[in-house]
Amino acid sequence: MEATERSKGSYSRKGSSFERESPPMVTSPDILNASILIVDDVPTNVELLERMLQLAGYTSVASTTDPLEVCRLHRENQYDLILLDLMMPGMDGFQVMDCLTKIEEGEFGGYLSVLVVTGQPAHKLRALQLGAKDVISKPFETSEILARVRNMLEIRLLNKEAKKQGRILEQLVEDLQKQIITDPLTNLYNRRFLQEYLPQEIAKARRTSSSLAVLMFDLDFFKRINDVFGHEAGDAFLKSVATLLRGCIRESDIACRYGGEEFVLVLSGASLDGAMKKAERIRKAVMELDLTIRGKPLGTVSTSIGIAVYPEHGTGMEALLRAADEALYEAKENGRNRVVASEPGDESRETKK
Repeated sequence: MEATERSKGSYSRKGSSFERESPPMVTSPDILNASILIVDDVPTNVELLERMLQLAGYTSVASTTDPLEVCRLHRENQYDLILLDLMMPGMDGFQVMDCLTKIEEGEFGGYLSVLVVTGQPAHKLRALQLGAKDVISKPFETSEILARVRNMLEIRLLNKEAKKQGRILEQLVEDLQKQIITDPLTNLYNRRFLQEYLPQEIAKARRTSSSLAVLMFDLDFFKRINDVFGHEAGDAFLKSVATLLRGCIRESDIACRYGGEEFVLVLSGASLDGAMKKAERIRKAVMELDLTIRGKPLGTVSTSIGIAVYPEHGTGMEALLRAADEALYEAKENGRNRVVASEPGDESRETKK
């Protein structure tokens, strides 16, 4: 048997589309290269099984006559198949299977592949109940044990591949979920994420009687960089600003690209005074960015920042974003490159450059 179908097909993502791949296969070389451990306290039995497997083409066959070593060896090597005798001194095969099962469940979470080879057929049911996948009685026919070894290895390898494909699918889903909420240029969260996240943070602040601040940024005269140096330079500058913002916030805060050259920070638990100080540090840091594109300096770009704080300036997402946007508009109307905080009653507080 050269190959066995292991699924009806799988899918891969290339670009933004899904394309069907050929069904994955387990081949004879895969099976013959699988790792096997022989466990029997009688050396002649071990030698017989080793020689039989090697003559059949199996290339990775190990053995031990000490049952106390089996769990350590499996932990180190994660064998694809263990041929296990039952009646052994010091630790019988049932105890070995119990130990192996705990290792698989606790450390590997995998498929324990044990073929019991025993001269005590009366123990077959107990062996199967304890986790053995198959039992063969001594004396055995060489062709029979080789057929069972191959079948068990095939199942083991299919199980491993299924787990691998499952992990790949989980990673694919995770990547897609991340793409949905992430701005592809800056790798910050996007507006969609902000609209899902901010109401949750407001609800948490309401439950805990705490505050939060929304900082809305706009890069001043940013169009000049795109017009003079091209969009490549503009993209590079936006990425640099995003890196700067990530470095200025805590794990409990988030930074979003709101659109174009606009950014929003949500600072969990921040007071108005704390938000003003944070915004002022960021404003100065943006002014200090020194970027070049193909050896040409881009010059400095300033930023205008509007601030709104829950609950003083709004108790819902739309109210807070509107208050921060109005404060940002005022910062721009008053000369840009400054921080303006919204105030109750349409008043404003300003920190000038």
